[in-house]
Amino acid sequence: MALLLVAATLSGSALAADATPKPEGTRYVYLIRHGDYDRVDSLDDRTANAMNALGHEQARLLGERLLGLPVRPRLLVSSGLTRARGTGDDIGAILGLRCERDSTLEECHPPALRDSAVTGEDRAEQDACAAQLELAWAAYMRPSPDADAHDILVCHGNVIRWFVARAMGADTRRWLSMNIGNASLTILAIRPDGSPRLVMFSDVGHIPVEKQTWLGRGAGWGKGAR
Repeated sequence: MALLLVAATLSGSALAADATPKPEGTRYVYLIRHGDYDRVDSLDDRTANAMNALGHEQARLLGERLLGLPVRPRLLVSSGLTRARGTGDDIGAILGLRCERDSTLEECHPPALRDSAVTGEDRAEQDACAAQLELAWAAYMRPSPDADAHDILVCHGNVIRWFVARAMGADTRRWLSMNIGNASLTILAIRPDGSPRLVMFSDVGHIPVEKQTWLGRGAGWGKGAR
């Protein structure tokens, strides 16, 4: 009798575990790099260094592209830095979404294979950046519990490149090996089992060539480094 009770208990536990809902949808995370801006290093990125006129135009062009897609985003979040807030607000005005803020999406310098490229950031600051980005990854790169979901994150070049390296299972210190355009569209898909997939990277097809700006010169055109 005791064995039967144990078996029944185990069987009931297994049924309860099986009854726990599992994620069924794919979460598509749209990673938007902020629009062009004229940086002044002495100014605070949270109160100054806002986008210039070209950056606002780039953001609006991206907003119109997103509006034309046959899906409805449910979430719009930007970093707390001025250039990202402005980009998010421009996009939100077009999509009819309020742009939330999240400091874990703010620009920072994670560890890189070419340390000379991140001079001015000591190792402790780089490690703090990596920890910040891990928090952002855990918050946003997760399966959708129900149907497919579409989320928009407006952030920065370093952040997006780190996310892409993480999604592809590459050494995240290789983020510096990628160039990325202003107001570009990068999409990651998080499958129901939690595994990530890169859908597209730094797509700027919505911006005329003469109005594209890049980290570096992209594929050899566009204005200089931003």
